[in-house]
Amino acid sequence: MYTSVNGKTQRSWLLVLLLLLVTLLTTISFGWSGHEAYTYLVVNSLSIKLDELLEITDYSYEEDRIYNEKYYYKEDFAGTRRFFDPLGDGGFPPDPKPVDNKIPAWQVLTIYAQMPDFGMDEELNLSPLQALIGNSQGVRHMRYKIGIIEAFEGNKSFVYFVNMSRKAFDKGDRYWGYRFLSYAIHYMEDLFQPYHNNPGTLWEVLGSVTNKSVNKMLNNAHYTCDNYLVFLIYHSRYSDEVRRLIEETPAKRLPSNYDALMEEVMMYGYSKSRIVHNELKRSFGDILYQRMPTIEDFKDLEDAGKLDKLYEITKNIIVTMTGTAKGFLEMYIKETQN
Repeated sequence: MYTSVNGKTQRSWLLVLLLLLVTLLTTISFGWSGHEAYTYLVVNSLSIKLDELLEITDYSYEEDRIYNEKYYYKEDFAGTRRFFDPLGDGGFPPDPKPVDNKIPAWQVLTIYAQMPDFGMDEELNLSPLQALIGNSQGVRHMRYKIGIIEAFEGNKSFVYFVNMSRKAFDKGDRYWGYRFLSYAIHYMEDLFQPYHNNPGTLWEVLGSVTNKSVNKMLNNAHYTCDNYLVFLIYHSRYSDEVRRLIEETPAKRLPSNYDALMEEVMMYGYSKSRIVHNELKRSFGDILYQRMPTIEDFKDLEDAGKLDKLYEITKNIIVTMTGTAKGFLEMYIKETQN
């Protein structure tokens, strides 16, 4: 949870900084919109075809993590569209009902990739930081790097569910092997979102404590970055191009050590945080200080050419995220098939 520079001094600075972040972090959202649509495009374009039919099995696992059990769903929801993003079009990606209590592996990876955002990590007591930030979901979905200070454990969430997936595969439960894998992919995707690595400039973060306008801007910027991905997949004039880009991006060669892999992911997301933040503020201007941009706002700004640079930056993020996700999935799934 903490980097080690000077024990007590390091922890003291972390607590002071996070205390200043209380107001900001208790109202922020925690993930790209469109996890299910994006993941479907990734999974459907792997070199490995995932048409294997999986017998839907009951959850039968002991875990060393706690959840909000009210929202840690264990039943199967295939065919109900319960988890599909309301910002989408209601029809894509496909979600057929099970046949003879079986569904294909691609569908499990797709429909459950969004589930960690539906409450399972909320309202918990996870760490000493919990009293400061007031929202446990952020602890598990982000990995902030502010100067020498690092906090939260989105990277550990990824590794945890990869390990749960492996346990399921090892005992022959391929349904839960893929379902846990879909949760892991969610956390990887989250850490490619720049605001999951850095909430804004240090001065904005400090100023947000006493300046409600800045606080609102930072929250709205985070949400806007979340929603821009789903806008590009569904509503943009470039949607066809974006879908092709995801489908055609090749898998990357990756380190087999998952901690090292997540360190690369986090540093990449962090490296894009300043340029994305500056471009969002330039593109959306006063809107961010007033309200959340709507889909119509996105369309109007895109038509006016004001999102051109943001689009180019986001395309680069999509390519890197997609190559990484495909590389990991192909490497991992080949291991489970041997």
